[in-house]
Amino acid sequence: MLRRLPILPTILVVVAAAIMVALGFWQIGRAQEKDRLKQAMEERPALPVIDYPFADATNEEYLYRRLRAECDAVTGIDVSGGKDAAGRTGWRQIASCTDAATGQVFQVQIGVAKDPAEVSRWQGGPVEGVAKESPDDRSALERMFSGGARRPAMIVASEPKAGLLPSQAPNPEEYRNSSWAYAGQWFFFAITALVIYGFAVRSRAGRKT
Repeated sequence: MLRRLPILPTILVVVAAAIMVALGFWQIGRAQEKDRLKQAMEERPALPVIDYPFADATNEEYLYRRLRAECDAVTGIDVSGGKDAAGRTGWRQIASCTDAATGQVFQVQIGVAKDPAEVSRWQGGPVEGVAKESPDDRSALERMFSGGARRPAMIVASEPKAGLLPSQAPNPEEYRNSSWAYAGQWFFFAITALVIYGFAVRSRAGRKT
């Protein structure tokens, strides 16, 4: 039977199925991570406030905790799509701040604007709010092959700055973990591809006998 298998098509199908299985296991890892973060979203905001920045800003233990910091200098403000506390679509403004004592740069989401052209002139000061992971513009494949590298924590300011609207806070009630379903889909696709290919090879062999 093995001698009857066409070499190139078989290699292509097996490689494709292997990639689908790998994607399935990657989604399982993401699903487990999201479940942990949802639990953290529910529990950590009640923990004591801690000072930021700290040595490892990518440490997952700090996500969804309340942080406070002193933004000694604002080096820039990025504007991207987001929602305000009322759930309305707007333009969130993320300031890049410098801590004079350590020289570390960290991000603060200072609020949401209705107009994308409205850029805050906030110059810095004390901030406090819940930590979430800073925006990630990497593709899914880049994240998959990054070895699980996390983005540094960003403070979502509880009180908006410079006349902006308050930002939408992380809400576990609105959290949907779709990665479990995606994992199942990738495994299903891999099995389906192998089964269909097996029937095709069997049918082809039957016509030759």
